[in-house]
Order: sequence, then structure tokens, then C-alpha cells
Amino acid sequence: MTDEPRTPGRRRELESAAVVLALARPMVDDGACLTADQLRWIARRLVESLAVVLGIAAGQCDPTPEPGGGDGRHAPTRSITRP
Repeated sequence: MTDEPRTPGRRRELESAAVVLALARPMVDDGACLTADQLRWIARRLVESLAVVLGIAAGQCDPTPEPGGGDGRHAPTRSITRP
């Protein structure tokens, strides 16, 4: 596995996500005065970019074998904890 995206399209998607992040950073500064429309716009772009990046990351990961042989019968119970 490499750190490079597998296709030119994925590379463009990552570059686009980097641009969105660069635009969003000054928008979350304490002194930033933004309208509700501006906040919704950047939130939408960030959500879209996060979805793309998560898809890329998932595509680069090897499937994790299930504990207990893969059928789930002997797998430990997972719990959700809050920070």
C-alpha cells in the first residue's frame, strides 16, 4: 500500500479537499464575521470533502479480519463510548 491516491481522479478530489480546507480555516477564526449562508456553504463543502476523503481512505485500507474466525459468532461485543 502506498500513500499516493490510486487514480488521477482521486488525486484531484484530494487536491479539491485541500482547497476547501484552506478556505474554511479563516472562516472558523474567533474574529471571523460570517453570515448564516456563508457558514452553510462552507459546512456543505467540508461535508462533501470529508465524504470523498473517507471514501479514498476506505479504498486504500485492507479489510480487517473479524475476530473469532470471521462469522461474528465469537467476536467481542463492541460498545460506543463518549469522549
